[in-house]
Amino acid sequence: MLKQTRIATSTPAITAQKWIDVRIPEQYQCEHIQGALNIPLRDIQAGTFPPLAKEDILYLYCNSGRQATLAQDALQQMGYQNVINMGGIAGLKKPVVTSE
Repeated sequence: MLKQTRIATSTPAITAQKWIDVRIPEQYQCEHIQGALNIPLRDIQAGTFPPLAKEDILYLYCNSGRQATLAQDALQQMGYQNVINMGGIAGLKKPVVTSE
């Protein structure tokens, strides 16, 4: 008689990519990357932002990259694994939404 063996497989986790504008809301409203979330640096540093999956890829940007660097450091200390500082908005080749 044949014996059936079940092989356990792990389901790969779905990783989302999120663009996060770490500038203040007024700057975000004037101009931001299409689809980006606005989570200001002060909220990241205080830990008062909507939950994000720690496995997600987080692309951070600001005006020059300085605030994104501080946000990256804070998020990595909180256990976020895939945090990428993309620098300033002017240097990004992504669709931008502006208020007119």
